[in-house]
Amino acid sequence: MDIKKYQDQVYPLIKELCKIPAPSHFEDERAKFCKEWFINAGFTSVYIDEAKNVVCEYNAKNSNELTVFAAHTDTVFPDTTPYPFKEEGNRAYCMGISDDTASVAVMMISAKYLLDNNLIPEKGMLFVCNSCEEGLGDLKGTRNLMKNYAGRIKRFISFDSSISAFYTECVGSHRYNVKVETTGGHSFSNFGRENAISNLANMISEIYKIEVPKIGDSHTTYNVGIVNGGTSVNTIAQSAEMLCEYRSDNVECLAIMQEKFQNIFKNAEKEDVKIIITKVGDRPCAKGVDPNKLDELLTTCKSVYEKIANVKIAYHSGSTDCNMPMSLGIPSVAVGVRTGGGVHTREEFLDIDSLPLGYELSINLMQQFLK
Repeated sequence: MDIKKYQDQVYPLIKELCKIPAPSHFEDERAKFCKEWFINAGFTSVYIDEAKNVVCEYNAKNSNELTVFAAHTDTVFPDTTPYPFKEEGNRAYCMGISDDTASVAVMMISAKYLLDNNLIPEKGMLFVCNSCEEGLGDLKGTRNLMKNYAGRIKRFISFDSSISAFYTECVGSHRYNVKVETTGGHSFSNFGRENAISNLANMISEIYKIEVPKIGDSHTTYNVGIVNGGTSVNTIAQSAEMLCEYRSDNVECLAIMQEKFQNIFKNAEKEDVKIIITKVGDRPCAKGVDPNKLDELLTTCKSVYEKIANVKIAYHSGSTDCNMPMSLGIPSVAVGVRTGGGVHTREEFLDIDSLPLGYELSINLMQQFLK
């Protein structure tokens, strides 16, 4: 079967998708495009769910042993106008083009290849253009997918990496918006009153004194990413807030960090200082995954990549859509179908000549799960 005509369709589809902005929670137009594309390609069971996932079922109606192939439609960028796109030599530059627009296109064209060539999975597949993988999207898309197909998904493969890297360990995280409120006042006439910024700064200082837990080869981190507050240089700040997080690839370490953060928040409370804590992100670690079944999945994927791409695959820890199925005991891995750089910057780029190889990897990988 000649795959070149399908490979040649990938880059034009990427360019079409790049025209459609898709911040987390606002993937509506990109989802609509993907749904219509699948229908025009000949698939008969395609829908957009309540989380803005595009779900394309392929011989999946009566199956309780589904294999999922997914790629996320959202980007980290808040822009709601079309993203600027340019080509320079072998590179195409556009926000979100490598993470994860190119992967979405590769997955969609791969699905079309299976359909056109009557390659039907005996136990069913889902091709999912999922929402809300990035940042405060908080894995809303895969969270909803796992709920809607509870007990039916047996393995989950996310296209969300570069060609030589597999993400096999889940980095869980808890994210908080912490707001400090005080009476405030004039910086001269009310000098001495509690200052929300000062109190927030003390909390940040305590966070950065934390000694992170270490269990085995675990890796745990923390961060304060955004700080806002105050009114003017001559005002005792009435309010200030921050976005902060901690992460770990170990569920016990995550629990330890939760206790440390909660103690800092609690100790910051005073008579004239109100602390308002809102959890804005909760990404789980892996839990209860059968190591033999995970190894079987990784071995299958690795053999395809090392044979076709002739690369040495490196295993990494990361926060991906795999966190949700892995937290439910479902073997999962994030693999790559492109190379590029500048991810999460406005200078993000895709290596155009990596796409034929990425597509060949994708279509060969999908064929491993037809029976």
